[in-house]
Amino acid sequence: MIPFNQLGPAFKAFASLIYPGAFRKEFTSVVERVQREGDVLDIGSGTGVLSQFSYKVRKDLRYTMIDPAQGMIRFAPVFASKVLGRAESLPFPKGFFDAVFMGDAFHHFDDPARALQEIRRVLKPGAVFVVFEIDHGSPLGALVARGEKMFREPANFYRPGEFAEMLVGHGFECRISRYGWRYSIFANKG
Repeated sequence: MIPFNQLGPAFKAFASLIYPGAFRKEFTSVVERVQREGDVLDIGSGTGVLSQFSYKVRKDLRYTMIDPAQGMIRFAPVFASKVLGRAESLPFPKGFFDAVFMGDAFHHFDDPARALQEIRRVLKPGAVFVVFEIDHGSPLGALVARGEKMFREPANFYRPGEFAEMLVGHGFECRISRYGWRYSIFANKG
């Protein structure tokens, strides 16, 4: 397993560098449309990179970060509530969040189908779900996927179309954006 509890300082220093400018621009435009003073959940937040991107344009939102690694979440920004936990069993009420963000986390989940059920459950109708992931169908993405398997991570990687199909099956409307070996899905709960 990857020792995430020991990697917080490294992720705090460098994780934001993996997000391409095109993603940041699209992400910002989606964040700007979230309901005023809405509630946002950053799942598998690590040190809170996506919430930090969002906070730069939306300080009015209420941020909650959830991650299973204490050594990561303790480096998350002070503007957010921090919760130790997993996506497969979110400790929040039904229909609570206006947006859910997830960057480079889905492939680490032990039970992706259960995580999607939980995400759908905690989102309000019409709420936005933003996913940033690795395309294991690209050469660099395949290399990363092999490395994750070597570290005995769950390595639940999906091609962009496969992931979008899963989301549609869970009642989401989706738009895919590609950035070389990375991709994002911007989804709305139907």
